[in-house]
Amino acid sequence: MIDFFERKLRLQDLEVWDVRCGESIYRMLIFDENRLPELADLDIPSNAIADDLRENLITVSVYSNTLVKDEHIDDIDQFAKQLTDHVALAHCHVVTNFYTGAIDEMSKWFLKEKLNLNYEEIPLTQLWHLNQDN
Repeated sequence: MIDFFERKLRLQDLEVWDVRCGESIYRMLIFDENRLPELADLDIPSNAIADDLRENLITVSVYSNTLVKDEHIDDIDQFAKQLTDHVALAHCHVVTNFYTGAIDEMSKWFLKEKLNLNYEEIPLTQLWHLNQDN
């Protein structure tokens, strides 16, 4: 059960959320890869037909300081699906993966790796808006 959630950052292709389940805190990064998925991206058999692939891939990376608790996996996965429900899911694969690591450091690494963005360099005036791409 999710007790609390808070969006930390919203960019054109990325949303960052903190999610609390009991005493556990998770950082969820929802990223629009803006590309066709590959079979390696998906949890489907390698002999699947490429025609089954949709037009876009959205990845949900969930980080926690400790191993995710089994009882939290479904709740977090469902929450991610609710947050991505506005996209044309018939045309997008949404894939959720869980990782262990320092959530602040992993978030900074993710921003740098995927968007070449340093969180500390986002001007405070952009953080006044719903969308930080302003």
